[in-house]
Parts: sequence; C-alpha cells; structure tokens
Amino acid sequence: MRHIPNIISGIRILLIPVFVFFMLKEETVCAGSVLVISGLSDLLDGFLARRYGWTSQLGKVLDPFADKLTQVSVCLVLAVRLPRFWPFFVFLLLKDTAMLVLGAFLWRKKVKIEGSRWFGKLTTVLFYAAMILIVFIPAMPGGLAAGLLTLVAGCALMAGLRYIPDFKRYNRQRKE
Repeated sequence: MRHIPNIISGIRILLIPVFVFFMLKEETVCAGSVLVISGLSDLLDGFLARRYGWTSQLGKVLDPFADKLTQVSVCLVLAVRLPRFWPFFVFLLLKDTAMLVLGAFLWRKKVKIEGSRWFGKLTTVLFYAAMILIVFIPAMPGGLAAGLLTLVAGCALMAGLRYIPDFKRYNRQRKE
C-alpha cells in the first residue's frame, strides 16, 4: 500500500504522451481531460503520502519529476499551438528544466530531500488550473490567456527564487 503514491506518480508520467497525442490531434477536450486527471492524481498521491505516511525518498524525487515533466510537455505543446505566448512558455520551460536538473543533481549525490514546499505546491496548482483552462478554451481571449500566463510565470519565478536557499542548504549538506 505504501507504494501507491509512487505508482500514481508513474501513471502521471505515462499520461504525458497521451496528452501530447490528443493536443497534436487538436482534440482539446480529450487533452484537457487528461490534464485534469493528471492534476487530480497529483493531489491524490500527495494526500495519500502525507495522510498515511507513505513517503519515500523515491517519492520525493518521482513526484516533482512527474510535475516538471508534465509542465515541460504542456509548455512545449502549447508554445507550438499558441506561438504568440511563446515567451511565457519558454520562461516556464527554463524554470522547470532548471528545477529538474538541480533535483537530479541532488538525487544523484544521494542528498535527502525534504519534499516540495507550499509555494511549489501553489505554483503547481495554478499551473494546472491555467493550462486546463487554456486547453479547454482554445478560443480564449488573448488578454485573459496572457493574464493567466503572467500569473503562473510570476508565481513560478517566486517559487524558483524561494527554492534557491534550499538548494544551497542541500548542497552544503552534501559537502559535509
């Protein structure tokens, strides 16, 4: 039972190509539904891990890895579908790629990671909410889409900056 959150994170990773497939086929309702399932399963695996103490070092790496991989995939697809907003998506891609690389570095060095913090969780929820709306409403007015993307990018920037002291602390622990 204690591996259920990790299995759910694995399923989220498997949902990524399904989302991409539907987006490339311009089946936005199916793509948006996959994104909803991915977002809800992210909430579920986190709830189960915390509620029942089903946490593990693998889960502390796999869950954010699934988040970042999903976010990178969504940004890549939407940058192609909505080229006028590519600066937002490129920013989110760079931020999430940096988080993936830094997380992989710490994991490879066998640093024990505490898990995501509230500001990271908030950013992930906002990301999913905004992207689900953008996917489900392809004809969304540009100003509304830009506002949602600005909100997500601003929160992502703040969360990324708030994680820098954590990374420095983890890196110092690794050297000790």
